[in-house]
Amino acid sequence: EAMQERQVSVDGVTRPLPTHYGADGLRHEPRAQRGGNLSPVFYIGHWLRDQRLTFNRTSVQLAPGHHDQYAGSYPLQQDADQSDVIIVGSGLSGLATAFFLRRQRPDLRILLLDSNATFGGNAGRDDGAPLPVPASAAGAYAVAPQSEWLIDLYRAIGLNWQQHLVPAPFYNYFFDEHTPYAIPGARGWALDVYGTGVGQLPYPAAIRDDLRRAQQDFSDWYHCPGGPTDPADASDPRFDGLAQQSLHDYLTVSRGYHPAVADFYTRFTIDALAGTAEQVNAYSAISFLGAEYQPIFSLPGGTSGIARHLLKWLIPTAIQGETTAQLLTNPIHCAALDQVGQGVRLRQHATALRVDEDKTGATVIYFAQERFYQARARTVVLAGQSYTSRYLVDHLLDEPTRQAWRSFCFAPVVVANVILRLAAPLVDLGLGYNMFWWGSEHWADFVVADWVSPQRYDRERATVLTFYSGNAMAATAMQEERIKLLQTPFAVYEASLRADLSRVLAQTDFDFERDVGGIYLYRWGHGMVIPTPGFPFGPPQQDNGHCFRTPAPRHLARQSLGPIHFAGQDVEGSPSLESAIGSGWRVAQAVLVTDMHP
Repeated sequence: EAMQERQVSVDGVTRPLPTHYGADGLRHEPRAQRGGNLSPVFYIGHWLRDQRLTFNRTSVQLAPGHHDQYAGSYPLQQDADQSDVIIVGSGLSGLATAFFLRRQRPDLRILLLDSNATFGGNAGRDDGAPLPVPASAAGAYAVAPQSEWLIDLYRAIGLNWQQHLVPAPFYNYFFDEHTPYAIPGARGWALDVYGTGVGQLPYPAAIRDDLRRAQQDFSDWYHCPGGPTDPADASDPRFDGLAQQSLHDYLTVSRGYHPAVADFYTRFTIDALAGTAEQVNAYSAISFLGAEYQPIFSLPGGTSGIARHLLKWLIPTAIQGETTAQLLTNPIHCAALDQVGQGVRLRQHATALRVDEDKTGATVIYFAQERFYQARARTVVLAGQSYTSRYLVDHLLDEPTRQAWRSFCFAPVVVANVILRLAAPLVDLGLGYNMFWWGSEHWADFVVADWVSPQRYDRERATVLTFYSGNAMAATAMQEERIKLLQTPFAVYEASLRADLSRVLAQTDFDFERDVGGIYLYRWGHGMVIPTPGFPFGPPQQDNGHCFRTPAPRHLARQSLGPIHFAGQDVEGSPSLESAIGSGWRVAQAVLVTDMHP
């Protein structure tokens, strides 16, 4: 794979990683096996994409391909596990589905299958040496829970989210000659720009006034009964019209704000929603931005902390300890994840390839340990992202449903964890949790991995900056952007990090070669669904003064196929933690009603 041309920069020197060749004939790089679509998962996915697999009753035929040396006829092993539910994917959607099922039916036997060596999906983290602190490899934070089912989940798994609130200054913007509409000559950091700092932004007074009004606008939406929320279907249909326009048009046309306001919030949307204010719909953007003006919490390693709490609840022997600090620090006991007799089992390195309905429920064919297996259960939940789920059931779909799945648009995402030997530049500038700037070739922002800790003001500590890319390209360009992601050399991303850090930390004595201790990249080819206009809902319909919701393609795509159900943040309408967990709640209720009669 082109993306496996990985390098790492350590101690200021960029070196190719040492390689060896495994039994599959592929090049492996031991120090780069840190997450982000690695080749052992990629090439199996290509079997599906390239239609190389033929499934028979007792065997699987694999045609030759260009990406690996697998080919021939393989026996289909019957999995001996007795399961009531098989969940494909152990990200937050899959873990939440298992939680809500076991919460109401503790007797259910659940098998989770995951193609990766780690669980958590987009709630992943990197805590390997030489990183000085755990750092997110994808999701970084979460917002205060609104829904009763989410409040109940946090309470049940022992997560006191209020103890992990992110202190101000949360959002901080860097202004210079790259910033549109800024006062000429403005250069430097504006702190707490979504809070008390809005009045000090280096914009003309009229723009600052519009930004204050927009801030109040988003906050009002958050408190509006039935207003935009995550998951999207929990809102009142009378607001569905917001999904038909872009955030840019909402701000500049519907609200009449200066175009600088849309540009200002684009710094947020290109990270959180994978598109600019012109590319994402107003409904999804309002649901996100309204929550940004409320309490926000973050755990060491980002949203992986929530995944660890869920895993502990499902498989108590998976992690030693009871407190959040212990669960976040102690290692995962991998041998405990898939033990005979457990009510919940998590099988890693197991890639699902096909799902079918049968007389007693559903079957999953998966590949693990160089073998093909078939497992049976009363019901199957596909809890991965939609670009994988749809391939598993493509043979069961009619053409309108296939088209509905194809309408989902994904932005590629690259994340970088950068070791900062000393936090002094951050502390001296008074920076907080999340920093944005304009004018980068590849990056939108970074978060400070250990900001939510007692060490946040320690100048002498080593820390990690987690950088996120910002997609500013049109949705129609995503295939080309995905190819660029896989083909862009490490050195290009490193050069962009050097240029950006040297620019935004120029007011300190920061020196990239001296102060950066290492860089690790994670490339997600289908990282985030883009909630484009029309994605969450169809145009609302009026009847005798009442507003009715019309479905969008995602509603058609996620319809159950008998005992086969679909979870995942994509089918809920937006790329958020709340949507991921909410999909688990929705699917669990459907499974319990339709498939799990006591």
